[in-house]
Amino acid sequence: MGYHHDPDNLPGISVFDGEMRRRVWHNLVQVDALMSFQMGLPSMIATEFCDTKVPRNLQFSDLEMGMTTLPPGRPLSENTPIRYPIAKAGIMAVFKKIVAHSLSLSLPTYDNTIVLDNELREAYSALPDILKARDVSQSFMDPSSTIFERCTLEMLKLKGLIVLHRRFILSEVDSHRVEHSRRACAEAALDILARQADIHQASQPGGRLYDDRWMISSLTVHDFLLAAMVICLHLSVCLRRTSSSPLAPGKADGGLAEREYRALKTSQQIWASDGSTSSEARIAALALDLMVQKIAEKDAGHICRNEPPRKEPIPNNPPEDLFPFAGTMSQMIDGTEGLDWGLLDQYFQNQTMDATQLEGFNMDLNGSNWFDLNQ
Repeated sequence: MGYHHDPDNLPGISVFDGEMRRRVWHNLVQVDALMSFQMGLPSMIATEFCDTKVPRNLQFSDLEMGMTTLPPGRPLSENTPIRYPIAKAGIMAVFKKIVAHSLSLSLPTYDNTIVLDNELREAYSALPDILKARDVSQSFMDPSSTIFERCTLEMLKLKGLIVLHRRFILSEVDSHRVEHSRRACAEAALDILARQADIHQASQPGGRLYDDRWMISSLTVHDFLLAAMVICLHLSVCLRRTSSSPLAPGKADGGLAEREYRALKTSQQIWASDGSTSSEARIAALALDLMVQKIAEKDAGHICRNEPPRKEPIPNNPPEDLFPFAGTMSQMIDGTEGLDWGLLDQYFQNQTMDATQLEGFNMDLNGSNWFDLNQ
């Protein structure tokens, strides 16, 4: 079929058919990249063997059968049926590189990590302002589809930063480079949780997105879960490395741990509020509630928190028939060992798994277990 080659390089393909082939191909590339990542597998499409150009930003009225030349593409600030895949193409190309970088059998160089970090940020910066992140409260006059396009483009960028830098969270090396990556990963996760809170608020009755809340895809939900687990992991490392509370005043992290703790509490309340309709939400709420408890125990009541919870949190002692081995999970997130979040995810989705199978597993930072979390 030759869709991976640009129609300009193939004989017998009309201008109209060629542009349609470009649209089909770039949608396939993006679906392959996200689904492969979701399954923890390398992409099936090797982009180094593909030369199909990105389609032009054209309305359907700009195209007709028998046309001999393509009109110039409209600016990306103008909405068309193909604008979103075009805008996503640049970020997705870097995201695919990042996933390949993370799945590499050999340890990637840190210089290459920084190169990919810069490429991803530049690709996002190249987006038109209409597609860059902004709170839902600042998007009252925008179509819901545009709001969700902004969110998914932002999520793709932030998810890429997490995947790129997450292997440094558990690094025993203390250096400026490692600390830079740890913070970049944590900041990206915090931005995702902030967007979760923003969308959740806008999706409540009377909110801007209430009638269109169905647009929140399962992939976006898994991005929220990924970010929460990254914050859990980062905080567990903080707990392990300090004898005092990570929330104590004067910490050298500039208040990062405090922000992470507050973000986890908010995220836990959001997941708990959705727990009656989603088993996935119940799993996430339990995991976050356990980590919040660990931090609170470490804090030993030194910091008084006055803000009331937005939603009723799940009980500290969940029913045994729902989470029969919560104690085992609690031990695994106490900051004393590496975490295999993929195994935990498999366990909660398969209650016939013996709890003893959860013991003795460490996260393989260079393997694919991380991706089993269903990002």
